[in-house]
Amino acid sequence: MMAKKRFPKLRSLLIFALALGCAWAIQQYTFSEEIIRVDGKAVRVIDGDSFAADEDEFRIYGIDAPEYRQTCLDENGKPWLCGKVARNALEQIMRRDDLSCAVHARDQFGRAVVKCTGQKGTDLGSLLVERGLAASGHHFDETIYATSEREAQKAKRGIWRGEFMRPDVWRERNPRN
Repeated sequence: MMAKKRFPKLRSLLIFALALGCAWAIQQYTFSEEIIRVDGKAVRVIDGDSFAADEDEFRIYGIDAPEYRQTCLDENGKPWLCGKVARNALEQIMRRDDLSCAVHARDQFGRAVVKCTGQKGTDLGSLLVERGLAASGHHFDETIYATSEREAQKAKRGIWRGEFMRPDVWRERNPRN
């Protein structure tokens, strides 16, 4: 005699929910096929990790740069305009190269979160972290540029040459108007 199956509808519903959850997770953590070409000369850099092209705004995946108005302390404890330096560096990098950006997701402000590479294959996020102009992670993959960040810390480049407040903490303490 066959054993009677218990709760067949519940089991089917749970399997469906699990499959749906897996599909959502895969979609969230993989890059889309949408590739955006960005003319470096036609962008408007907002701060050290975001820029606009035409009416679209973009946030660079995997990094968090000092906010434009943020200051840091150098090795002697003197303030320097790390937010402006990060913004200006991103602007200079983008002006030299056309970028190819893969859309990863949208952030809470509706900006496309993108991973960008230059014509020579240079990863924009990695370059900014290596130069000490941004920290790795923040709401994204915390390890993606961890090696670059350790190298910048060891060499005391940029934000790592003295003391600084992590950008997410700075934003909490200095909300926009």
